[in-house]
Amino acid sequence: MQHDSVLQPVWDFLLLHVGESVIASPAFLLMAVLAGIYVPGIIFSLVDVVVTRRQTLRECWAVYWRAMKGYSTFYVGAVIFFIVVPLPPLLQVPAQAPAPGEFFLDLLLYFLVGDFASYVWHRIEHARGWYMKNVHYYHHTDKPPLTIWTAMVVHPVEGFSVFICFHIYGLLFPIHPLTFAVSAFSVTAVTMVTHCGYRLPVYDWFFARALDHHVHHTSREPKNVSVVFSVCDRLFGTYQKVT
Repeated sequence: MQHDSVLQPVWDFLLLHVGESVIASPAFLLMAVLAGIYVPGIIFSLVDVVVTRRQTLRECWAVYWRAMKGYSTFYVGAVIFFIVVPLPPLLQVPAQAPAPGEFFLDLLLYFLVGDFASYVWHRIEHARGWYMKNVHYYHHTDKPPLTIWTAMVVHPVEGFSVFICFHIYGLLFPIHPLTFAVSAFSVTAVTMVTHCGYRLPVYDWFFARALDHHVHHTSREPKNVSVVFSVCDRLFGTYQKVT
């Protein structure tokens, strides 16, 4: 690992202001996921209510509360628990930041592996009638047009399973905690934005388009299944582009 990484100032800031004990615990990952939920969630809620006026504040709050009343309590409670209760460290905390090449390679693999795992699991969810009717159906109770908080309208069983899928690369392979946190934040944010309902120039060139995923929620069929990239949909014949 290089000692002159351009990421070193960022890592030094986190070591100083967050602390090694927190970074080494699951709290660090959960805080990154929370940021990945709330940063795009707040931005697109403001767009919905203030800019496009697609929703009233009351309507926006209703979707948010239905989606997050359980998850926000769980995530915040879990973060507090892992900070307060002394547990064996989950991650090793090196003094040096990752080299840029290592950082971007792990970030890319985090996205690709998480996208593939979540795609496969999502296809299984739609193929298993009992699971679809009793678990995954809940994610489809939001009627289009979708909003950013639709991403979090999921049954707790599905919430746990897709969490594992999205973050499986970081959970299985030894990556730097900084890379882990940035990847967890980024993947979570992308899955949120996939449900925002807007055309997003430039962003749509790289990630699964919200307008395409709208088809999945409208038909409830295994079309435009991916919520990170559209690569798996294109490879396995489930892609349907919206013009």
